[in-house]
Amino acid sequence: MIAALLLAAFAAQAPMVEDFSRGMDDWWAEGGERVWVEDGRLHVKADNLKIPGGGAATVWWKRPHPANFVLEMDAHVISSSFGGNNVNMFFSYRDPSGRPLFETRASRASADYGHYHKLDGYIITFLRDVAGLGGRHPDGSTKARIRVRRNPGFHLLKEYFGGHCEAGRTYHLTVTRRGKTISFAVDGEVMATVDDPNPLPGGLFGLRTFRTYLWWDNISLKPLD
Repeated sequence: MIAALLLAAFAAQAPMVEDFSRGMDDWWAEGGERVWVEDGRLHVKADNLKIPGGGAATVWWKRPHPANFVLEMDAHVISSSFGGNNVNMFFSYRDPSGRPLFETRASRASADYGHYHKLDGYIITFLRDVAGLGGRHPDGSTKARIRVRRNPGFHLLKEYFGGHCEAGRTYHLTVTRRGKTISFAVDGEVMATVDDPNPLPGGLFGLRTFRTYLWWDNISLKPLD
């Protein structure tokens, strides 16, 4: 009996791993020029403002996650027409009305950013900060910019400038959520930590980009007690 309970507890904590061997079967896309799986990687191209929804894309994992987890993935920007190298991660996402996000996907077909600000969820943005000839960092340099936001309302919880987010490099990204604390690490270095006094429950995980072509790989999500 005890052995069976321990086995069940271990299974409940087993990571969810995505190797894209089933292609896009466990995902759906909103917006973008093209979203596809190639060589075991999820490619997302969204850098064409001349077609409807071509400048942004959001790709959702159909498997819900719990409130507490460690999420890991690799991200690699191939190109970005404005140099922003935009990498976004959504988590704990759900519709406040209770309707499944998959059922309402047609209403977000353009992947306009504002659609997602009306839902419950967190956003972590990791990008190369560009504005004019330089970055918006106080010293004028172009660093990576990390922002943690909560929806609905697009409320800024944390902003941090540091490190880099360059095209042609593969970054290992880690999001950890435990209770009210959210942390974000790049290549093992924690870059931002924030506490939300009224944390959201679990929900869906999504990947988003804006005017960028990139791929994701080695995605795993391990539930935490």
